[in-house]
Formats: sequence, structure tokens, C-alpha cells
Amino acid sequence: MCGIVGIASSQMRSIDSNCLRRMCATITRRGPDDEGYFVSDFVGLGMRRLSIIDVKAGQQPLHNEDKAIWVVFNGEIYNYRELRSELIGRGHTLITSSDTECLVHLYEDFGDDFVTKLRGMFAFAIWDDRKKTLLIGRDRLGIKPLYYSLHRGDLYFGSELKCLLTIPGFDRTMNMQAVSEYFSFKYVPSPMTIYQHIQELPPAHVGVWRDGRLEIKRYWQLSPNPDNQKSLEYFREGLRHHLKEAIDLHLISEVPLGAFLSGGIDSSAIVALMAQGGRNRPKTFTVGFEEGQLGVDERPFARTIAQTFGTDHSEYLYENPQAQIEQILPNIIRSFDEPFADSSVVPNYLVCEAARKVVTVALSGTGGDELFAGYERYRGALFAEHYQRLPGWIRQKIIKRVVDSLPECRSSGLWVDRLKRFVEGADLPLPERYQRYLSAYDGNEKAHLFNRDFVEDLHKTGGLFAMPAMQKMVTPKDDPLDWILNTDMHTYLPDDELRKTDRLSMWHSLEVRVPFLDHKFVEFVATIPSKYKLNGYQKKYVLIEALKGVVPDRILCRRKQGFSIPLANWLRGPLRELARSYLSASALKEVGFFNPRAVDKLLEEHEGLSRNHETRIWVLLTFMMWHRMYISHGTQDGP
Repeated sequence: MCGIVGIASSQMRSIDSNCLRRMCATITRRGPDDEGYFVSDFVGLGMRRLSIIDVKAGQQPLHNEDKAIWVVFNGEIYNYRELRSELIGRGHTLITSSDTECLVHLYEDFGDDFVTKLRGMFAFAIWDDRKKTLLIGRDRLGIKPLYYSLHRGDLYFGSELKCLLTIPGFDRTMNMQAVSEYFSFKYVPSPMTIYQHIQELPPAHVGVWRDGRLEIKRYWQLSPNPDNQKSLEYFREGLRHHLKEAIDLHLISEVPLGAFLSGGIDSSAIVALMAQGGRNRPKTFTVGFEEGQLGVDERPFARTIAQTFGTDHSEYLYENPQAQIEQILPNIIRSFDEPFADSSVVPNYLVCEAARKVVTVALSGTGGDELFAGYERYRGALFAEHYQRLPGWIRQKIIKRVVDSLPECRSSGLWVDRLKRFVEGADLPLPERYQRYLSAYDGNEKAHLFNRDFVEDLHKTGGLFAMPAMQKMVTPKDDPLDWILNTDMHTYLPDDELRKTDRLSMWHSLEVRVPFLDHKFVEFVATIPSKYKLNGYQKKYVLIEALKGVVPDRILCRRKQGFSIPLANWLRGPLRELARSYLSASALKEVGFFNPRAVDKLLEEHEGLSRNHETRIWVLLTFMMWHRMYISHGTQDGP
């Protein structure tokens, strides 16, 4: 596991090695064990290494036999032993036992198409000195990131945005379309970034830099491919086989390895299958908040799994986490380098911090919800199809009035808010409805949040009302659930869940692996009909069926709680002053495009318990903290 950076010149001028080293220095946390560089006439490659495989001899950059091809690599190739044997059989000489070295020899034999042979999570850059060509690439699901910028005719790239912010003379102008979409989605949708002059290489794509031009092309496409001829039993047995195979591959490591354990279905499945086969006791990690608080503390369920499978279990209870949030929020902002408002960053940050005290690698259940319809919003989006059949007068004059009148209370959790959001979006077409369930602000709400000048500018470019992500998907639309799941696999999963996992783990120099997103497993799941994923209103039906007898029934049957914090209450209590400080009228006017009165109304309604605005306020707070750190007070070399 590493972080990578690079520069490719189009002007036939030498590479600024000092710039390359500054870029690399920004990602030391991704690779605290080692660094390495390759600089030639027109290209420079750099890396920071977190040693996982071939700890002694796997230093990068690595090259082929005649040193004409060089590589820097971030990630893990889980089938590298098979590839290594194949390459030796084809006459190649490999001088290390690392997975990285396989890439240069595969490139020699298969060119750009070599990437289709890789099974793993990765971002890489390969320089071909004979062809004067740079190839950059990213894994199929978007587990590992890669950003790039075309600056004064040259190509700069790196594992994180912060690498590119060190480029001399770099313009940090915000992408105002990205700003608007952030307030819709709570993250900046790729390939955009918050910066006008930086883009993210999309998942399952490679970029070819030659003669001063960058060509981006796709090498893999995921789409639903349901096999309606197969039985539930076929898919149940297939899931067990493919998931077990994926987990076994993800256990390759020369350093201490463990797993996150929430007590939910996905993490429990991973731990259960890790424990099979007489291996060493898995090390597992759980965090909890405020003992006994409903919907937050999942330690009792994690404890059930740990005891059932005899894991070496560690629990971390944060009795007063509110006091810590003001301390860790700046680190969270720095780990992303752009606004990111998924509030689960807080518990995820803490579990990464806890795990890194014991292990260097941890397995996570990320991806299970998107594959098997595990979120409540999937049921809500589909139930609305039935709700729309009710007479309009019942929906509008009775149900909507009753739901709108429901009061907020400190013990209601998110259910009142979810019910109100359901009714607000239920009459919309499916793409708009689903986006409404995901969004912090819709177009009309943004028209009040932003000031008049900014709203007019967004209207001119069509940027106020974000196009529903579902409308961008080339997916058969006769199955609504497949349409939704495929949308999330291409948008929410890489841009929210995987971005969160990568940044927070790498901030702690922890490698997190996601077996559910092994592409062979994902391709198998794509053949499962949607009726087996959401059966009636039973979420994750086929996965639960596959895990019966493997995971305790108590875990399989429990209601999903999510990895959350009591954000609504904290914004009314311990975090109230922090929010008020960053969202004051003077602070908002300094940014220049907000309507302070609208923001003050949000705060008043939330604090007065008339509405739950926790998500909207958190989105604002995160943006304002980022803006002060990176734009208002930013320097050339960092925030």
C-alpha cells in the first residue's frame, strides 16, 4: 500500500524534482515506511510506501529487465502469485516477490490491456521510455483514488488532492458547479473535484499520456445481468463460494491483519469466514459511543460475533466523543482536501485510529449494502410506487398534513425525518425521488441557501438543479431496484463510501481491504435477480440465506442500525457553539455566495426542535471549515 505522485512534461523540459518531492511529502501518512523516485528527461515518478508484501525487497519505483519500463503503484494485487508464475513461465526475470513488479512485465506482454488481468484494488503509473508514453490507471470499483491536473501543458497526478495543491503557481479556483452539487449530494461527484483545475480519474479507466495529450478510456463495465433461470439455492451456494474465495485472497499479508466488526451482517460475514480454516485468531475492532444509546452503540452485537468465533477482540468506548470532535474535525477535513459531509466520518475515523494501534491491515464490510440492497432508502424508493396509487386527496390532504405536523423530539432518531422526506419525494418520478432521498438540499432549497447573484449564475449554467444520477446510467429501466443499485455502485459507492474508507484509513497509515468489492464477486452478484436481493421488504435476502448456519441468527435477523453518531442532538448541544461560530453572518459573507438569513433560519428551527436540519447544517459546517482551511487561509504548500 502506497501513495503515488508524478509529473509528465509536454514541453521537452526537465522535471522539477523538488516539486516531485514536495508532492510526495504531502502523503507521508499513506506510506510512512519508505519513499522512492524515478526521474528521466520528461517524466518523474514518486511514491511513499506502507510495507505489506515483500517488506524487505518491495521498494518502488520498480522496473523491467532493461529499465525501459518503470512503475509506481498503490494498492494490492490479490492474484499476484498466479500472475508471477505465469510471467516466469513466459521467460521474465523477477527480482522481488512483490505484487508491484508483476505490472511492468504484464505491460511488456499485453500493453494497456494488462490491467484486465489484475484482481485487486489499485492505482498505478507506468512510464514506457521507448514509446515516451505514460499510462495511469485505477481499479474497477474505485477503491483506490487517483487525481490529475493539466497545468501549463504538463500532466501532474497523485493519490490525493493535496499532492497537486503544492504545484508552484497552482490556481485553487473553486469549481462552482462542484460546489452546487456538493450541497446536493454531500460529496463532490467525480470526475469533478472542488477545484476547477483538478479531476479524478474515474474507476475502471486508464489514461494514456502521449505527445502532450491525455486520452481517458474505460476498460471494464459493470451492469446488471440477472439470470432468471437459476434458483435461489444456486445463488445461495454461489455466494458462499465466491465470498469465501474473495476473503481468502484478501488475507495475504506479511504484517498484522484484522477486521472491523460492527455486529452487522457484512462485517460479521467477513469475520465468520476469516475464522474458518484453522487460521490464527482474527483480531477484531469495535467502537461505541455513550453507553447504551440506541442506534449508536453496536458493541453488544459485535461482542456476540467475537465470542462465537473466538476472535481477539478490542472494544473502544468513547464516553464523551463530543469533546473530541472539535479536535479531530480538522484532521478529517485535511484527509479529504475538499468538502465531504457524510457524518459517519467521525466513528470511521475513530475505528481506524483504534485498529492502527494493533494492526497494519484491516478488512471491512464496505460494499455489502450497495450490492444486496441493505439501505432503508431502497425500500422507501420502491414503496413509493405503491404509495402513488392512493388517491391524491388522501396523500396530500391527509397523510402529508399529518406527517408535516409531527414534532421533532430528542428521542425520535431519524424516523420522523425519514418519514417527512419520504412523503416529500413520494410523488416524484423514480430518478428524482431517489435523488431527493439522498440529497441534503434540492434545487429549490439551494435557491434560498445561496444569495441572488450566485443563484443567477447557476441558473445560467444549469447548475442549480443537479441531474439525477440515475438518469446518467445506461441501465435497463424495467427493473427499478437494479437501476437504483447500479446507480449507487457507480456514484455513491466510489464517491462517498470508498472515498471515506480510503482517506480516513490512510490518514492513520492503515490499509483497509474490502472483500465484498472483489470484482469477480461483484460480477457474480450482478447475475442475481433483484427479487432475491430485496424480497418483499426483506433487505439482503439472498445474502442472509447464504449466511444461515455461518453467522448467528441473532445477527442475521436484527435491524440495521448504521455506523452513526447522534448528530442532531450534538448540534443542539455540545457542537452548537462550533456551528454558530462557523455559520455566523460575518463568516458566511466572507465566502461570498450564501444567504445568512436562510442559514440562521436553519439553525433556529433545528435548535428549537421544529425541524431536524442535522444533515443540512453538517453540510454547511463541513464546507465552511474546509473553506477557511484551504481557501481563506490556504497557502501554496497546503491548508
